[in-house]
Amino acid sequence: MDTVIPSRARSLLLTAAALAVLYAALFGIVGSAMFARAPVHLALAVTFDLTVTATAVVWWLAIRRKALPAWSGLAVLSWGVAAARAWVPHAPIGGLVAAGAVLDLVATSWMLLRFRRIAQATRAARDEGPIGALEAGLASAGMPARLAAIIATELVVVWLAITGWFRRPRAGSFSMRSTGWMAVAGVIAMLVIPETVAFHLLLAHWSPLVAWIATASSAYLLLWLVGDAHAIRLYPVRITGGMLRVLIGIRWRVAIPLEDITSVERITAVPDGALNLALLEPTVLVTLRAPVEVRGLLGIRRRGDRLALTIDDPAALIAALS
Repeated sequence: MDTVIPSRARSLLLTAAALAVLYAALFGIVGSAMFARAPVHLALAVTFDLTVTATAVVWWLAIRRKALPAWSGLAVLSWGVAAARAWVPHAPIGGLVAAGAVLDLVATSWMLLRFRRIAQATRAARDEGPIGALEAGLASAGMPARLAAIIATELVVVWLAITGWFRRPRAGSFSMRSTGWMAVAGVIAMLVIPETVAFHLLLAHWSPLVAWIATASSAYLLLWLVGDAHAIRLYPVRITGGMLRVLIGIRWRVAIPLEDITSVERITAVPDGALNLALLEPTVLVTLRAPVEVRGLLGIRRRGDRLALTIDDPAALIAALS
């Protein structure tokens, strides 16, 4: 841990410095006499650097090294579009919108042409949970693993946020609903809504576009909160097919062969060295013969041989695994 934190800090500082130099150079060009002599051509180059180049910098220096989450790239890209529209004369915003529409059309066409293969692989992996199953389906159609994980997470979050209200969890599982996280998520949602409205009204006086981008980001946060809450309720810990299948909302998932479990015990705090997969406070520690890979949000992976979980009825899980 002592080596991870400085490495992440260095990546963040390097990213911030690179973006500062890039933005300073670009806005210096926009304000120069050179820009006035060829505004159309330079506007295209500046807009490209504000969007594509800046996003590439963040990915290469921070996201690739896991110093920032993947959605940071989208945030930088969105800010670049807003900055180009607000401060770069003759910026080809219409071209960016058209390019985005083309990319969406290509991605949609790709999924439709491979729908049958994706559907078959998704059904075959349904015990892995909705994110794991869809990720397996997308990967079976040739999509890169990390991109498949990101797209699967995004689609499942939207799907759960819409359909989760009308569904019930499977019987014979070990729930995590009484942990207090549901109440915490509700409080966060109630705080985000009025703050979003106030922040939107404040930003609208400066830039309506930036205000709507901020509002859309808050709405997306609420969507993720709802999707995660439904995932916790609908896909709890289960024992099936000789495996202990652990799904922690949309955050973590792992399948553990029962013969690899050496002990299960009650806990009230996460022991040193154990992977913390708990919701707020842990109740159970599962110890394994060997480290297992835990797959997380947007393709993140961790390994450990002790997993701290939050189970509503720890005695029932301990009895089932004894």
